[in-house]
Amino acid sequence: MTTTLKNHTMSIEKILFDIPGKITIKIQDGRIFIAPLKYFPELKKLSVDKRKKYTIVDDRTILFSYSNSVYHLEDFIGGESKWRQR
Repeated sequence: MTTTLKNHTMSIEKILFDIPGKITIKIQDGRIFIAPLKYFPELKKLSVDKRKKYTIVDDRTILFSYSNSVYHLEDFIGGESKWRQR
């Protein structure tokens, strides 16, 4: 299952941690979303090497090997107020 936004399907292509304190989500259509790790404390406490151990499930769900949390594309593209509710 993929996320549709205004008749546009969004699928995660890649996740990067190349900007200190940020997570970068690359979408297959070329768009890039960057979110502060401060809104994802369980990821923030992991080393960069541990963050890089992830699996993309169903094109929009992210499972990190060293985290018990399940993240969805929507978690990273919402507004700041939604991130704070985590």
